Amino acid sequence: MRYLFVHLGKNAVIRSDDIVAIIDWDTMQESELNQLYLERARRNQRIRIKDIAEGQPHSVVITANSIYLSTVSTTTLKKRAENPHYLAWE
Repeated sequence: MRYLFVHLGKNAVIRSDDIVAIIDWDTMQESELNQLYLERARRNQRIRIKDIAEGQPHSVVITANSIYLSTVSTTTLKKRAENPHYLAWE
């Protein structure tokens, strides 16, 4: 089986098929519903928020179990998710 991996910044790498959504940080901040979602996720112990952007995110990557705050732009993350150089065999 083969998987594509996406480097989110720092040392964070996830499988591309685990990604539910990639959202621009500014878009996330402008939406009241998105802010409510993040706040509920912070209170929920099942979903972990991983701030790899160290407080200066450009994008939000949502998986089933985690939310990653990344300094990498949504455009770059999309390109990485589609790049065959990040292909690995399991």
